[in-house]
Amino acid sequence: MIKHLPDTAKSYLRDLISLSFASSFIPLAWKDATIYPIPKPHDWNCYLKNTRPITLLDTARKLMTRIMYNRLAKVLVEHNVLQGNNYAGLPGCSCEHPITIFDAILNDAKAHDKPLFIQI
Repeated sequence: MIKHLPDTAKSYLRDLISLSFASSFIPLAWKDATIYPIPKPHDWNCYLKNTRPITLLDTARKLMTRIMYNRLAKVLVEHNVLQGNNYAGLPGCSCEHPITIFDAILNDAKAHDKPLFIQI
């Protein structure tokens, strides 16, 4: 969609995002999001577990988020900043290992009727 904008609109969007980075001001509307539960291919029976959550973001916000991610990811990968399982969202990395560990912990707690505490 952005590729097909007229040059003046692209320039305006670039200036808006650049100004936001330079001033550290993010429009209030970009700080809110609505999550929509999309039903899975089978009957959802009013259970949220039978849905897939999706968040729709406006194009300018998406573009700014993408620019921030690309800049941060490059620095984090180059300098090996994140360690352990904190690297999962970086380019060339995977969430598979941390998810497997978490699944094993959950299964162990269920199988042995142990309490499980998760700190966020």
